[in-house]
Amino acid sequence: MYQLSFLNAGLLFFAAATVLPLLIWLLAKKKPRRIIFSSLRFIIQSQEHEKKRSKITNILLLVLRMLIILLLVLAIARPMLATPSLRDSGKHPPTALAIILDNSYSMDYVEDRQSRLEKAINAIERINDKATADDRLILITRDEAFNALHSQIYAGEIPPESLKSISLCHNLMDWPETFTFAEARLAEAQMPNREIYLLSDLINENIEHHSPYPVALIPISETDPRQNLSLSQARVLPQIVDRAREQRIEFNLTNHGSLPRDEVLVQVVVNDIKVGERFVSIAARQSVKESIGFELRGEGWQSGYIEVRDEYLSADNRSYFAFEYYQKPRVAVIGDSPLPPQLSSILRVFGGAEPQRIEPSAINLQILDDYRILIFYPFNTLSPRHKELFAAMDERGVGSLICPGPLLGNEAKAWLEKRFSLKLGDYTRETTNIDFISPHHQASAMISDKNLRFRQIGPHWQASNAASVLISAAGKALAVNAENSALWLWNLAADSAFFADPAFAVYAYRQLSGLLNADVPFSELKVGDSISATAVELPNGSLLELANPVYKANEPGIYTKNPGSSKAVKLAINIGYTDSDPNPGNVPKTFTKLDENFEEKIFMARMGRDHWKTLLILALILMLTEIALIKYLEFKSLQQGDPK
Repeated sequence: MYQLSFLNAGLLFFAAATVLPLLIWLLAKKKPRRIIFSSLRFIIQSQEHEKKRSKITNILLLVLRMLIILLLVLAIARPMLATPSLRDSGKHPPTALAIILDNSYSMDYVEDRQSRLEKAINAIERINDKATADDRLILITRDEAFNALHSQIYAGEIPPESLKSISLCHNLMDWPETFTFAEARLAEAQMPNREIYLLSDLINENIEHHSPYPVALIPISETDPRQNLSLSQARVLPQIVDRAREQRIEFNLTNHGSLPRDEVLVQVVVNDIKVGERFVSIAARQSVKESIGFELRGEGWQSGYIEVRDEYLSADNRSYFAFEYYQKPRVAVIGDSPLPPQLSSILRVFGGAEPQRIEPSAINLQILDDYRILIFYPFNTLSPRHKELFAAMDERGVGSLICPGPLLGNEAKAWLEKRFSLKLGDYTRETTNIDFISPHHQASAMISDKNLRFRQIGPHWQASNAASVLISAAGKALAVNAENSALWLWNLAADSAFFADPAFAVYAYRQLSGLLNADVPFSELKVGDSISATAVELPNGSLLELANPVYKANEPGIYTKNPGSSKAVKLAINIGYTDSDPNPGNVPKTFTKLDENFEEKIFMARMGRDHWKTLLILALILMLTEIALIKYLEFKSLQQGDPK
């Protein structure tokens, strides 16, 4: 069965121009000149004979011109004729292929001693072997940076150098964006036959894109169920009672597979040195929270990772952490009132000694060189010295904890509202119950899932519309943070039950730890998050000077923000763990699902042979015929003595 299609079908509209020669011929006929003769009989007979011959010639020229226009329009529209013999032959017409490779970290899963990504690359090599020099191949991954360098239109095969450059990507393009990019590249190829091949294990991938081109899914693996362990949420446990060099790192270990795992080795590495390990057993489809202790070898920034030894999928085996440790960080309290017992005891545990007291009238910028954290208790008024000190603290990244008393001046109140992006209401002496603790902030995450024994909070300032709430009661914020500052709106001098709960001590300690270096983001950073800095040291050790002081992290690991400066900090960036749990995805029904012998079924579009060259040659032949005919008529007319 023959099938005709057009590559540029929209241009067929111009085929209407075929009638232009006919319209010109009908509307532009010349009337013969009237000449008076004495006898018209022989002249009339001659005119009738000449008129018949001229009419046939004109019709022939008209047909030729109309055919020339029609053939030119058809050639531009690029007709393609598909025939049964084209499908049955061992050859295929020139075709443009867009190969979309899913390089999400689920493709790192190893089976039969080979990862799924390696199997996908092998499949691309098999496509290379099937392609001819007339084909155009385009390799596209879900890594935007890779596509910018390697997603060119190649003749005959994908270069081996491009295949060797493929790696896992954690900052992925979404599927509609990926398919749209592939379709745009195919359009640039200007080939009549265009096809898309998708190589993916479809773990947690639900593709709903509908492409104008044929799409085929090449199988990567049929393993089901998939076995996998993941390690996540590595974080430092606070030392509340005894601040020593011994440190513990807590982590979550999850078994995503259907089989129990016994005696799995978990180890902790700090500053490139393995400092601890333990064996953990975990049932199928379960998650456990464990911790590993180790001895710190110095003060300052500590960074590393906890790793589980799992050979199936290694991309989610590590969870990175970074923290700053000082055995006795110096803390100062700026205020003119005695410290309440609950605040005093926390500061003694955190700093290892009684905090230094500084009167508000004695504020100067020298204290920023002597202390790591400043506590403002009670914060009732905002003096010019306060303003100068806060401005210097913001510039240097020094953390502050602000605890307003019941007597808050209007200027100080307005300043707090602006600094913490909230609206302060009245001071209330009523008791209410805490009903929200943020699980996303490092200060409150450890107590967010705890069943508090004492939830009652006494006198406090009522706040609404807060941008970043850590703890709240009845919809009113009680603890908020903003950049390098934290604000506690409860009255620490009051006898609130919450202060007797162990969760308060943990929260307060974590809050102070976070303020120890205010440049560290409060929430856990993930791949795709932005780092604000003038320079960044990447996990591989390379240094980037940033013209635009924002860097988007595209791989997990330990980053150094502003390295070499007094504000240098370590940042731990982890993956999103979206592909750790192996849930099968879906593709549209319009996608063709191939089998292991996919080479026999690729190049499937078969839109046909492109015949535009043939049509142009025919149009040229007709143009030459028209010219020859006109020249012949002119020559014959001259031989007969025609004055024209």
